[in-house]
Amino acid sequence: MAIIFKVQSDSIQSVNKSVISSISSKNIVAYSVSDELDAGSHIYVCDVISPWQIYSVTNTKNLIKVLEWNSSGELLLAGYNNGLVEIWSTDKVLNIWYQVYKVNFHGEDIIAANFFHNGKSIFFHSQKKDLPTYADKFERLEYRPTLEHFGSAPAEGVVVITSSGLVGAFITPLKKLNETNNHTIELKGVTQSIGLSRFYVSLCSMSHCSSGKLNVALTYSCRPKIVYCFKVALNMDNDNLFLKCEALPSIFFNAVNYKQISHMGWISSNKEDVLYIGYNTIEGSLLEQWHLSKKHQAVHKLLQKNKGDFVQSETWENIAKVPFGMGIANVCSSKLLTQTTQIFVILKDNTIQIVEPGLKKVALVISDRLMTEDRYSLCKFVSADITHMNQLLVLFDNYGQMYAMQVTNPIADKNYKLNTLSLQTSLLEYCIITGVDASDILMLNLSNLEILIEKLTENFTKQSTIIRHFYYSNFLCMKSNMCRIQSRQQDFDNLIILHTISITFKSLLRPADLSCQDKGPGDNLAMILQDPSTDIDKVLFSLDGKDFAVEPITLQSLQQLIQWVSDLALNILKKLPNEVIKAKMSKKQGYDISRDSVAISSIRELLVMTRIWGLLNPQCLPTYTKSVENIDVLATLFRLLTRLAQNTAEPDDFLLDECSLLSTQVLIPQKQFNNPATLLNNHLSLYKSYPFIFVASTEPSWLKDVSYEEVVFINDMKDGVSNLHLGAKVNALRHCIRCGLINSLQNVSKTSAMKAWCQRWLYCHCGGYWKKM
Repeated sequence: MAIIFKVQSDSIQSVNKSVISSISSKNIVAYSVSDELDAGSHIYVCDVISPWQIYSVTNTKNLIKVLEWNSSGELLLAGYNNGLVEIWSTDKVLNIWYQVYKVNFHGEDIIAANFFHNGKSIFFHSQKKDLPTYADKFERLEYRPTLEHFGSAPAEGVVVITSSGLVGAFITPLKKLNETNNHTIELKGVTQSIGLSRFYVSLCSMSHCSSGKLNVALTYSCRPKIVYCFKVALNMDNDNLFLKCEALPSIFFNAVNYKQISHMGWISSNKEDVLYIGYNTIEGSLLEQWHLSKKHQAVHKLLQKNKGDFVQSETWENIAKVPFGMGIANVCSSKLLTQTTQIFVILKDNTIQIVEPGLKKVALVISDRLMTEDRYSLCKFVSADITHMNQLLVLFDNYGQMYAMQVTNPIADKNYKLNTLSLQTSLLEYCIITGVDASDILMLNLSNLEILIEKLTENFTKQSTIIRHFYYSNFLCMKSNMCRIQSRQQDFDNLIILHTISITFKSLLRPADLSCQDKGPGDNLAMILQDPSTDIDKVLFSLDGKDFAVEPITLQSLQQLIQWVSDLALNILKKLPNEVIKAKMSKKQGYDISRDSVAISSIRELLVMTRIWGLLNPQCLPTYTKSVENIDVLATLFRLLTRLAQNTAEPDDFLLDECSLLSTQVLIPQKQFNNPATLLNNHLSLYKSYPFIFVASTEPSWLKDVSYEEVVFINDMKDGVSNLHLGAKVNALRHCIRCGLINSLQNVSKTSAMKAWCQRWLYCHCGGYWKKM
């Protein structure tokens, strides 16, 4: 394990800061900093691959006790010491947050909170990582949602625990987030005492279990030698929410030995619920693992109704314990559902002990060399959380500074060294099917990206047709991010946009004869284009024009997307001779869209659709600047692409000659590259001296991308989503914090087709958040 980077404060501030942190499935780090001198709290967020760029969520006079993300990483919960629970969200714009819901549990102190479980859990089995199909490699666990609506639809909501011994819950309404953008919705919570009597709760831990209930473990300050355990269930009756608390056996400790419970937590090890308990002792600290086991107690013969009757009882068993020489500052556990769960114990001497179930020590990390500066000599780690793929451990010290540490992999088997990248490939495939962000995996495997891309593509082609269609967008997004690190992302970005345009255009088609529902117009077009006919007008005779009828107004609104497809075809043919020469000179060139037969076929289909739509509304046709007046550019593009599709690996010399002449006949618009974004993983492989030191809110100049492409209109901004030139001075803009794609916030969606197009861009195509400029 190694510390990768540190984000330090730009000024010396108070030493005794308390920090609460949480990492979302999108690799967005949320943390709250509270100061002893200042009674308030501040919530900040940052992307894990640009940690120096910090955005503020809110400032408050209350003290934050709980910070939690929901499973999708779109909602952020903050629980305060005055009983207030706030849920914050953003329209995928990371620097603008708004409060969606709030609930007030008057007179209470929120000490734990969890979003409802949606019933979706995928188990990562490391021993199955070499299996070919996703269905065999990843196992779907039988989890029940915490609460179900009619038809077994999972409900969305929150369960909280207060310091006075109350368990509370509330349901968030089934509304789109943008509908709640104008005002905060105040909800009413339901509360119930978690036990028969109520005492002050000093420590609490809560987690979901497979039955849909929640496991709760807590200690009362007046009874420090007992850990009380409960199961909390939620149900609906006539739109009313009810809580049911069931007591589990408690854990009792020996009153002779001095052990003060400092930390508790539930972990899921081998699909069973396990509780770990940390103590601060006179000699240092101690971590214990407890397991709730079921035992069969035999019934006395006089009391038996039938022979062999027994009574089932549950008791806690202390499975293992491990001592440490220093006190425990914080404890967190890994989030990836696998057979081996790691526990990270942060000690007060700034060392991190990593233990596995059975409390077997795996690694020890000493990080004193980051604390050598005089002004940071009193740094102590106070908070920690791990990414969802168990690759990075993010820590905070008492100055509010952030650190990121690479995590040793616990799920490597004996054959791991023989096939070193099969585990990383399986983790990336897990991200494809779950939607979890993979930036932490890519950051730590920069030198092996080419091999990973090859293995990822090879495995994806082995999946069934249905699986490939379902996860194709996630697969393209993953490969685009990998190519972006290699500075070869432009072709893959074009492929993603081309795929999206193809889906949008085909969704507008309706068959004229509803009685023939075997195949839609798009499928029929794909079948006809399998015949290598180079004449686009002959293809039109084989199609039924009524199947491609679209309203002229809709076609007019799609003109800029039609223009984008035509410009892409021109650029592919223009660069084809050079790409063939590069391929002969070097074997490894990364992804090239001109060699992708699927992409070429998709462009041909769109050109045929454009030809038909041009007969309905000539205003939707792409515009060209021609030096030869009698050339039919659309027909020429279709003819050349058809010849290219017949052999994308080795185009013939006559095709290359025609492609070279094309630029003399038509003015080919230069594709405008996105504004490069400064990211930690862009050129990280060039710098081997860990750790990197960043300053908060200061962009590191040595990581900035240098764009070698000469742009004619250097001050001109282009909307990458709508393919519109915006000019030099534009007010309402947003750009992606990862790939730099620019999108105008001005509403250009005047038709339903354009509204559907814009709704596809809630996130950027690379999966990154937007930032409003």
